[in-house]
Amino acid sequence: MNKANIKAIRPKNRYYYPNTGKLHKRADNLLDLDFNQTNSNTHWVGDITYIKTYQGWSYLASFFDLVSRQVVGWALSKLPNAKLAQDAMDNAIYRYIPNTDNLMFHSDQGAQYSSKAFIDYCNNNNIT
Repeated sequence: MNKANIKAIRPKNRYYYPNTGKLHKRADNLLDLDFNQTNSNTHWVGDITYIKTYQGWSYLASFFDLVSRQVVGWALSKLPNAKLAQDAMDNAIYRYIPNTDNLMFHSDQGAQYSSKAFIDYCNNNNIT
């Protein structure tokens, strides 16, 4: 960036996540920090981040395959809700067609991933 004389634009106001004081732990940590898997499309991890735009905050959910280290699915929304996580999973399944009987999804168990809607979605699709 220095060589090309490019300056990063940083938002003035950081996004604030309110802390409700409640943990959303809904599943055991089956991955247990074993991020070196051998079979592709068997272990996906995901998270949601926020992006400040001229139109306000947007939220990006992205899922990664632990073997290929590639983004397998993503979704963008104005709301950081369970639908955003479901849309990202739909995108990943559509693009990579994994055998969902062997698919484990790992997240930080934030509110979107520990919601009843997302858990039901994973159960209906046989995703651990």
